[in-house]
Amino acid sequence: MDLIVDCSRKGVNLGLYSKDASYELCERNAKGDELKPLLNKLLSENNFETHQVKRVLVLLGPGSFTGIRAGIAFCEGLCFSGKRTLHGISTLKALAISHSKEIILHARANFYYVGDAESETLKQFENKPETHEYLPITPLAKLIDQIPPSRIQKANYLANPYPS
Repeated sequence: MDLIVDCSRKGVNLGLYSKDASYELCERNAKGDELKPLLNKLLSENNFETHQVKRVLVLLGPGSFTGIRAGIAFCEGLCFSGKRTLHGISTLKALAISHSKEIILHARANFYYVGDAESETLKQFENKPETHEYLPITPLAKLIDQIPPSRIQKANYLANPYPS
């Protein structure tokens, strides 16, 4: 089973995907510190357990700095044991590929992140464009096979991490 985590846009978006089914949880007002209870909720509502997750895909931004940092740290923690692989991809690139269109996300007053499968930029608009803050992450499940693992960690509690 695969887990997708997106904290770079508005709120927290989580998705669980297997070959047979997909489950998504979108909490628009949630913050990164709510990732664990939200993941537990998604798992329990669909009769799954954490050990069934084998791959984790995290969206790397651009977007909310604090949200991105919380999402990456949470995913690194899930993958720390070495039992799961961690995959990372740009939010704009992932959404553009999976939804087959140019993606626009709000950055700050009159500035927007604009990207497609090939490029990303920050643009200023006089008039507010239509943004894609709430696109579903379900289509991103097909990307995980195309992205090599970013990091595979194995915990080694016997070795001294600070040799003298």
